[in-house]
Amino acid sequence: MHWGSMRVLIVTDIFGITAAVLSLASSLRDKQVHVEVVEPYDGTEKSFIDDQSAYETFLANCGHDRYFRKVKNVISSSLEELVIIGFSAGASAAWRTMELDWQPKLLHFIGFYPGQIRNYLDITPKYPCTIVLPNREEHFSVSEVSSVLKEIDNVHCIHTELGHGFMNPLSYHFSNAGADAFNKVINQASKLADVATLRRLLQR
Repeated sequence: MHWGSMRVLIVTDIFGITAAVLSLASSLRDKQVHVEVVEPYDGTEKSFIDDQSAYETFLANCGHDRYFRKVKNVISSSLEELVIIGFSAGASAAWRTMELDWQPKLLHFIGFYPGQIRNYLDITPKYPCTIVLPNREEHFSVSEVSSVLKEIDNVHCIHTELGHGFMNPLSYHFSNAGADAFNKVINQASKLADVATLRRLLQR
């Protein structure tokens, strides 16, 4: 793998640009790896009192379909091989692009708690997808969705005992220990495209 040609896309959740997102981006960015953040609000930093107000703002300002199109446009304009790390609505938007043909190719998609994935289980991804699932979701059974996902080629599920939003300090279900553990793994840019190794590290 020639690291000079890799780009990492971080596709944010409904909170958009946050200190945690910027910290992840800066830990991945070096002279071999280009990092780009895709978020719903066109570069405007927003502040929310809770998850519900963030969700209402997301639906009013962007919405799931527009976010999917935004992610698709960014991927299509990339001249480098890509790794995508997505969170929540961002992970769901990225998941919907996995059945499309991309050149240069997509090396690995790591999606944290993509709740909307439940509506897109008919997708057959052409690239390695690692889906990190929470312990429960409000609107559907995680185990039922997981049992469908694990039958799909190119998909590997990782189950956690953590709530939806555990990676985001602004989210109700944030877990300091959980975020630390997962950040230690995904902060290592050199391992992101090594699918088998990354999955093993995330599984711990």
